[in-house]
Amino acid sequence: MKVAMKRTTVLPGVSPMLATVVVVSSLALFTTGCGQGEANDDAKPQQQAVSVTLGKAELRSVVRTVDVTGTLFGDQDVTLGAKVPGRIAEIFADVGDRVTAGDALAQIDKTDYELEQRSKESAVTELLAKLGLTELPKGEFDATVVPTVRRAKLQADNAEAKYNRGKRLHDQPQPLISDQDFADLQTSWDVAKSGYDVELLTARSQLTEARSRQAALEIARQQLADSTLRAPVIKASQPMSAAGAPVTNPATTIFGVASRLVSVGEYVQAGTPMFRIVADNPVKLRAAVPERFASQVKVGQTVTLTVESYPEVFKGTLTRINPQIDAASRTFQIEVIVANPERKLQPGAFVRAQIATQVQPNVLFVPKSAVTTFAGVSKVFTVVDGKGKEFIVETGVAQDDYMEITKGMKEATDVITSGAGRLATGMPVTVRDKATPAPLAR
Repeated sequence: MKVAMKRTTVLPGVSPMLATVVVVSSLALFTTGCGQGEANDDAKPQQQAVSVTLGKAELRSVVRTVDVTGTLFGDQDVTLGAKVPGRIAEIFADVGDRVTAGDALAQIDKTDYELEQRSKESAVTELLAKLGLTELPKGEFDATVVPTVRRAKLQADNAEAKYNRGKRLHDQPQPLISDQDFADLQTSWDVAKSGYDVELLTARSQLTEARSRQAALEIARQQLADSTLRAPVIKASQPMSAAGAPVTNPATTIFGVASRLVSVGEYVQAGTPMFRIVADNPVKLRAAVPERFASQVKVGQTVTLTVESYPEVFKGTLTRINPQIDAASRTFQIEVIVANPERKLQPGAFVRAQIATQVQPNVLFVPKSAVTTFAGVSKVFTVVDGKGKEFIVETGVAQDDYMEITKGMKEATDVITSGAGRLATGMPVTVRDKATPAPLAR
């Protein structure tokens, strides 16, 4: 383009500098106008494609769960009290010790109870001696074998024999004994028969009294035994192995001493609490479940648990459901049995648990890197005809490096796992291998 040069005439009274500024401004405007005309003649530049990588979406099965929190309890939590009064002579266990059923925990002074037992034994022995026995008979007892009864029986038989002989003599045509002698024989027989009956009744009475004293002796023996406080034998849930199977030998059930409430030398009354012991294999989780899950939670479902003190996950089985909903909290209580052979789970611990309510198949999952979130909105991009296409989605649970898509996408397809942050629907993309670095943005 040629620019015509014009001569400029400086008017009188106009400064030469001002004239120069006017000329330069005119040239600038002329040059700009010419440049815009040339730019409109060229084509507009195309939109640059975004380099992305793809990943596979998958259909997986998902275990739907109900999350709850609760507290662990021992399978059995027992407060042991004194059965007899007395002074504490010895303590055999303390907090943290492990005891099995029948182990001694404490000893109450048993001197008085030993003396009482001996006294009762003597009373029983005395009566048995009168009956000619060394021990109480079991079942029905024939009192006629008692020596005093046998003697009375012999006397009665002898009196009867004399009476019969006298009767024959008295009944002769010419009586050989007088009426008085015959009457004496009959009276002697009646007295002997009465004596036999008395001895029989006495023997039976003594036997009954002996049995009564034997019962008192058994009470004395029981009191002596109760002076030793022992871990009880209780009907509890069977201990369970790490696999959750019942242990075949219930004798392996172990109690932990949680509290010792007495000391040596202390006098206790019957019923005074002395120890609290806990059976901690298995343990029980008690938790509150919101009422909206009442139709989903069933007995027999698997429950996974975590506690603050250990990283691993524990498993249990839901065994009880309270049929009543708490009107104040709108929740219902459940109980879960959890195997605890290593005793890592401690009663009283806080627990987070998940109740597996159902298994849902064919659930869409995408790689976590495919989900981009901005301002609370989650998106997943796919490639359609060489261009990006966005889906606004809602996410659910995570599995490994994948995220569940609950809403927004239905089909399993390739999704963009990198580069999605620079995309919008309709923007062209180029798919690159994941190992190839993306070009630097300019």
